[in-house]
Amino acid sequence: MTAGLSVLLAGSAFAHCDTTGGPIIPEAKAALEKGDVTPILKWVRKDNEAEIKAAFTKAVEAKTTKDKSVEAGRAFVEAYVAYMHYVEGIHTAIVSTGAHHAAGAGTTGHKD
Repeated sequence: MTAGLSVLLAGSAFAHCDTTGGPIIPEAKAALEKGDVTPILKWVRKDNEAEIKAAFTKAVEAKTTKDKSVEAGRAFVEAYVAYMHYVEGIHTAIVSTGAHHAAGAGTTGHKD
């Protein structure tokens, strides 16, 4: 998964949507709290959904055991960071194409 994320992030500039003040990070955190990845899927292309779902599932599963041991806590942190980086990275890859910020483009660059 890390290699795929590196490819997605290579050469990308972060847009406002990829900061804690933008909509994607709060929605990704809320999805994890609720255990439902559906709200995040609107931000990614269909062909990236499997990667997001896999990272999300791993984070949700690790969250359930995070308090059992230091090792379990570390596994959760690792899964959480991977999930958040995928959400951020895939969205960044989408918006860095210019569609999101192009003046008069008539599109947000987000999947409806």
